[in-house]
Amino acid sequence: MPDGIAADYSLKPSELAETLAVLVEARQPTMIWGPPGCAKSQVAQHVAAIAKRIYVDVRALLLDRVDLMGIPWRDSAGRTRWAPPSFLPPSNDTGLWLINLEELPSAVPMVQAALYQLALDRKCGEYELPEGASLIACGNRDSDRGVTHRMPTPLASRFVHLEIRADVADWCAWGAAHGIAPEVLFFIQMRPDLLHQFDPQSKEKAFPCPRTWEFVSNIVRKRQGLSPVALRALIRGTVGEAAAIEFCGFLAIWQELPHPQAIIADPAGAPVPENPSTLIALCGSLYRLADDINLSAIVTYAQRLRREVGEFLVGSCVKRDPTLQHTPAFIQWAAAKTR
Repeated sequence: MPDGIAADYSLKPSELAETLAVLVEARQPTMIWGPPGCAKSQVAQHVAAIAKRIYVDVRALLLDRVDLMGIPWRDSAGRTRWAPPSFLPPSNDTGLWLINLEELPSAVPMVQAALYQLALDRKCGEYELPEGASLIACGNRDSDRGVTHRMPTPLASRFVHLEIRADVADWCAWGAAHGIAPEVLFFIQMRPDLLHQFDPQSKEKAFPCPRTWEFVSNIVRKRQGLSPVALRALIRGTVGEAAAIEFCGFLAIWQELPHPQAIIADPAGAPVPENPSTLIALCGSLYRLADDINLSAIVTYAQRLRREVGEFLVGSCVKRDPTLQHTPAFIQWAAAKTR
């Protein structure tokens, strides 16, 4: 590759899940690198769930070398044996397992050294991984200002190394299916650069990332009765000051919106807000209410909006509930787009 040209081999979560699934089935140890809060663990859990594997979260940071080797005991012949740790599956187990060594780069060097044999030979002392177990690891990069120890080359060479990146479309699709507050989803659609904004040099303790926006969603759903000052303080303590200022400003618009039922009742005559932020917020309210009965009214209203906003609204309804793709309203709307 010519000097000055750098390729980006990082994967968005959906791409990582697809890639990791192949490596897990091949029993190839894999190391997932990425900045804090970008869903490394969630992707691993998703892959395990799809493959119907038992997921085991092993916090490498908290381990001591003896935790892996097990404690010694004397058998009936007077010989020393090693009792394997309970967090690893029994060697004779016939099930399917996915073992994730969380925060592996943060583990002390002696623990990392103890993992050499487990990663390559699927053994640790007398213990042996069962046939159906696959091994992966997750961790932050050295540049992420976390507690990390340089991974020894003999251990690093035992893994396939992948890097994850945050992706707005992936996260919003996940959020629509997992109950993330629509206010948060639509704000991220408007300000995609704020989904993950991590600066290792910043002295601020909170920063926006997929993990902390999920925290914001939990706060937003329970914010009734909070003063604007208290709410802003909570959001600032979750995603940092700059993101909190923008998001709280967006919430002020969201709370001033007309009732979305008025739009559904009269989609052809209801007013269309001129303020882009207000319009997007209104779309968020409609998307949350969409079902097979009122989708026709929502599509009618969407057809009165700018094309990109209308497509955004109808597309968001279908992301939240994929069964809406089979309704006459969506089929007619999709057919009209192709003309």
